[in-house]
Amino acid sequence: MSGVTGRCFCGAIEYRVTGQPVASGACHCRDCQYVSGGAPAYVMLFPKDVVAITKGTPRAYWSVADTGNRVARLFCETCGTPMFAENAANPDFIAIKVGSLDDPGIFKPQGHIWIKSAQPWHYINSALPRWEKDPG
Repeated sequence: MSGVTGRCFCGAIEYRVTGQPVASGACHCRDCQYVSGGAPAYVMLFPKDVVAITKGTPRAYWSVADTGNRVARLFCETCGTPMFAENAANPDFIAIKVGSLDDPGIFKPQGHIWIKSAQPWHYINSALPRWEKDPG
């Protein structure tokens, strides 16, 4: 998956990934629903050192998740595109929001987390693993 690129809607922020994801899936927590506009957050988790922001600087909004961990959601402050998420408890990893990928078709979900918060109209693939909360 080396050479993956992405950007925000307006093009002010761009990035490149030079490694493989360690996980991918959908997060149905209420916080992700807020920042996605209602849907789960579809993300790919990468080691932070394989992701380089090549243009612009995203803005971060920090909050405390239900787990008690501090979580940053990074977005373009010009167009509002959600781009990344970071967890202070796991600072060596970064989640890339699939919608910001230049080719979101490469996304292969491996499971669903926080399904206890999923809305009844969220699609949860029954063939994939699922966790009531965070698996970790």
